[in-house]
Amino acid sequence: MTSLEAVLHQIEEEEVLELQNIFTVVDLDTAAEAQRRIAWFEEKKREVDVIIEKQIAPFLEKIEKIKMWGEQAKVEHEEKRVHYTNMLEQYMRNEVAKQLELGKKPKKTLSLPYGKISLKKQQPEFQKNEEELLEYAKSTGLVKVKESTDWALLKKNCVVSDGKLYDTTTGEEVPGVVVIERDEKFTVELND
Repeated sequence: MTSLEAVLHQIEEEEVLELQNIFTVVDLDTAAEAQRRIAWFEEKKREVDVIIEKQIAPFLEKIEKIKMWGEQAKVEHEEKRVHYTNMLEQYMRNEVAKQLELGKKPKKTLSLPYGKISLKKQQPEFQKNEEELLEYAKSTGLVKVKESTDWALLKKNCVVSDGKLYDTTTGEEVPGVVVIERDEKFTVELND
């Protein structure tokens, strides 16, 4: 171990021992010390994250290679699945057409050893031009309007007093609002 590494190792050991002692923040000096300790713990967490990333990186590369191989290996199977699906669909459509030619009600579901195939009626797809559609809907009264409180503007025109919200223009209490006072939020900001 180099002398610098030895000194750093000794400092870390002293830090651990010092952290095990009871510590209380009672003045500006101990507050600064507490914040220094927080910064030290944050630095240690970042060091662990760096180690984690270094250790995971080779595995992530291997996982990515395996995923790419898997996608390529499935292409052939997907193409064959689509081919046979198309063949089954064509068969089913031909059978329905034959039944219709004979004047029978077509049977649109067929049970096979590995499952069922069927033709099901679908709802039509609608491609909409929202501007034209909205204009038409307005002219026929088929528009939904959602009303909501403009909370930012309302709050701007009010004041909190005795746990209640009052409108400053009318002096009335604003109904439907419960004011819950909260303690100040504590934060710790570390300089980089």
